[in-house]
Amino acid sequence: MRRVVAIMAAVAIAGFATVASADEVSVGASVSYTMDLNDPPAGRGNSANYEGNDESFAVDLVQVGVSGSRGDVSYAAAINFGDLASEADDTDSGDGAQLAIANIAYDAGGVTVTAGRFGTPIGYEVLEPWGNAHVTRSYNWGAQPINHDGVTISTAVGGADVTLGAVNNWTVSDASANDADDEMGIIAAIGTSLGDWSVNLSGLVSEESDTTDRTMANLILSGELAGMPLAVEYNYREDDGSSKLESNGVAIYTGTSMGSADIDLRLEFVDDDGINNATEIWAATVTASWALSDGVSLRAEYRHDDADDNVFNEDSTTAADSDSLDTVAVQLVWNP
Repeated sequence: MRRVVAIMAAVAIAGFATVASADEVSVGASVSYTMDLNDPPAGRGNSANYEGNDESFAVDLVQVGVSGSRGDVSYAAAINFGDLASEADDTDSGDGAQLAIANIAYDAGGVTVTAGRFGTPIGYEVLEPWGNAHVTRSYNWGAQPINHDGVTISTAVGGADVTLGAVNNWTVSDASANDADDEMGIIAAIGTSLGDWSVNLSGLVSEESDTTDRTMANLILSGELAGMPLAVEYNYREDDGSSKLESNGVAIYTGTSMGSADIDLRLEFVDDDGINNATEIWAATVTASWALSDGVSLRAEYRHDDADDNVFNEDSTTAADSDSLDTVAVQLVWNP
């Protein structure tokens, strides 16, 4: 049945795109192989890959989307398949068709109102592998929402782009609260420039199932330093329920080219007080990418994580027995 639904969804998007021939159809796909060098036993894999094993092949994401406009009205929709698909959908956790975005926007003369399901303005990394420079994700990404159901109003104020909106709860994949809970979240974002640097500040305040107040603030600075691209992201999250839990994360992104390869580096630090690992973790990730053809690239990655406490699993019977983690990954990305 799930395969039938997936085929019907793909046919529906393709048919819609045929009718709206002047609009844009987008596709993307990514597959990968990752290995957790700690070699944990079955059932105790670290976060080296989406399967939760010490090593595995994965169909990360296959996405089919369509977007376009009719006068002052524009629309966008995208359906996902694969291991990352359930991160952006509230129906089930399988590998079938998952609705990532579906929204309509109206330009009312300088003010744009968007309603439906849309990607979050929070964070530097995105769900789509072809939108990131690395195979694995940062700790910041793991603490952030992916998309939202709701409505936003966007406009320009001076030299800044401002967005304010109301959304269902924290994120779409929180199925227990996204459609069932009666609480709303308030989301805001502002983007501007300071000289040659771009500045983006965003935040979200929500109440989770009447029990936990959740707050997030995210700041991204991006530009160039000494001729190299540089982005710095700071992310703060607070869950205030029966007890207060906090997470502070900083990630630095840069890169260069060496011969035929693009080299990207991510350095990050997270001080987690109970939301995920309840410890301090440093991580360094280096990724080399080669363009195989137009729209197709191959990536090879090495990542090292080092924590203040034993939060990573090794090949033993204890619950968590290592303060470090090494991961290697290979990924093939197609995004014409």
